[in-house]
Amino acid sequence: MKLKTLLSAKAQVNRYLLIVIRSKSTNYIKTNTLKLLLCYLNVSFLFLMGSLSVNAQYERFLRKDYQGRAKEWGNFWTEKSINAEYDSVLFFKELFGIRQTAIAHKDEGLEMDTYMAELSFFLYRKKYSDQVALNVLNRTLKIAQQKRLLQEASVEKHFGVMYFHRIKNYELAFEHFLRMYELVKNVSKRAFPDKTNCLKELASAYYYFDDYPKTIELAKASIQSELEAGETAHLCRNYGLLGVCFRKQNQLDSSDYYFKASLQISLNQRDTLWQGINYGELGYNAFKRQFFSQAISLLNQSLAIVKPRKEWTTMVKVLTTLGAIALLEGKVKEAEPLLVEAKKYADGQQQLELYNLLYPWLLKLYVQTEQPQLAVMYSDSAAWVKDSLQRQFSSRKILRAVQANQLRQHRAEMTDIKSQRMLKEQERNGVLLLLLIGFGLAVYVYQSQRKKYLQEQLISVQQLQIKEQELGLAKQQLQHFTQRVLEKNEFIEQLQGATILTDEQWEDFRALFEKVHGGYLRRMKEKFPTLTPAEIRFIALAKLQLSTKEMASMLGVSPVSVRSTWSRLRKKVQLPEEKSLEEWLEMMGG
Repeated sequence: MKLKTLLSAKAQVNRYLLIVIRSKSTNYIKTNTLKLLLCYLNVSFLFLMGSLSVNAQYERFLRKDYQGRAKEWGNFWTEKSINAEYDSVLFFKELFGIRQTAIAHKDEGLEMDTYMAELSFFLYRKKYSDQVALNVLNRTLKIAQQKRLLQEASVEKHFGVMYFHRIKNYELAFEHFLRMYELVKNVSKRAFPDKTNCLKELASAYYYFDDYPKTIELAKASIQSELEAGETAHLCRNYGLLGVCFRKQNQLDSSDYYFKASLQISLNQRDTLWQGINYGELGYNAFKRQFFSQAISLLNQSLAIVKPRKEWTTMVKVLTTLGAIALLEGKVKEAEPLLVEAKKYADGQQQLELYNLLYPWLLKLYVQTEQPQLAVMYSDSAAWVKDSLQRQFSSRKILRAVQANQLRQHRAEMTDIKSQRMLKEQERNGVLLLLLIGFGLAVYVYQSQRKKYLQEQLISVQQLQIKEQELGLAKQQLQHFTQRVLEKNEFIEQLQGATILTDEQWEDFRALFEKVHGGYLRRMKEKFPTLTPAEIRFIALAKLQLSTKEMASMLGVSPVSVRSTWSRLRKKVQLPEEKSLEEWLEMMGG
């Protein structure tokens, strides 16, 4: 629907532009400009169409559960991700196209699958180093953990495979395998189709270290998950693995049970290869029981199937077992060609396990045929192979123990580093806390002192205001007092010898004066103890800047007496002639 709308819009725009181009009013420049615009539009449209077709191509992956995507994704993984012959540039172009489609449609499962395909590219194309593969593994694991998707278990599986088979660090491999197992053990195969592969890898790892009970437990869990999902793809292998483990523990009845189960599945699926393998394993179990007739029948059935299929490993086992039966039955001539043929196929495989099975019977063959040189050679070879296998197994066990010890030491060092880091962080946090507490105390003390200072300042201001009010009132009273006296001057002149400023009035006047001028007269008396009361009164009135006449009126004396008092005072205080009364009063009293 969107595509039809886009085509319609494009056609309308083209028609409109052609009309404009053909218009008589359009000049040459405008015409060429519009032609260029039309060309650009067409190119953009083609590019957009290409993008839409690419996105449409990838939309088949969208909106599917893990199992649904696995069916579509399997071909992409096989043909492009791990196929070294497929061009890398084309692979990443397609991969990023799918990823962008997934992101645009908010399909986190599909987006994660693209990261898994990228991981497989770096893991299984041999030209990339282990470090590159580990870096991609770490990045992919973080993405899976952030998205909380089950593919995290698959990444852990790849980690385990990487450490187990390429790096040979078995202890780290088991760590990743066990983390993988914890993620998948309670998940159904329907929800997580890769569960069987995850269990298979961990079972194989335990089998490699001859831990048969663990191998059996995991193989059974894998079978159970497949049966619940109604699938059979891995049943033959898992049943066969159980059969081998029980045989290793000399439990041949249980071993037969699982080999027969594997055989039945292979018959139902018409899987001839597994049929041949299972006939061979059942024949070997019959040989172990010394049921030679039954063993020969089963082994021949196996040989008839695996030989055309060129399943060399099974052929070596079958031919060796048939040769052994012939030797035990005294049929040396029948045994020799069987064992020689087995030797030829074993040389092609170069597996110590096959030589370990074959060489003891070649030794018996050449002893019975009286060929001492060959007998001695195979005796030495058999001993060497057995010793080599034992040394390999011991080396693996020792290596794993060493790796476990190194891992513990590494963990201990990391724990110690972490503890030291935590201790330093605690010390730093402690210092920061102390600094914070100190800062808080400093702020508290500062605020308290500031508050106290502000309160004291407020009190001081209030006290100053009160004093200023008192001083202002005193000034007003003094001015009023002085004014009242001056207003009576006209009466003073009529009352000869009368003293307006009486002793009682003088004390009131003096108190107001001292209050206004801050103990001026007291300080003057302290500096000049010989001053008389009349001189003190003169100084007070002079300080008020009254004229000689006004002072004479207030004191009830003549102006001449006032001048005489001033003259005596000048001599008493030793005031130079050039100094005026006002300067002296200001200098002496402040």
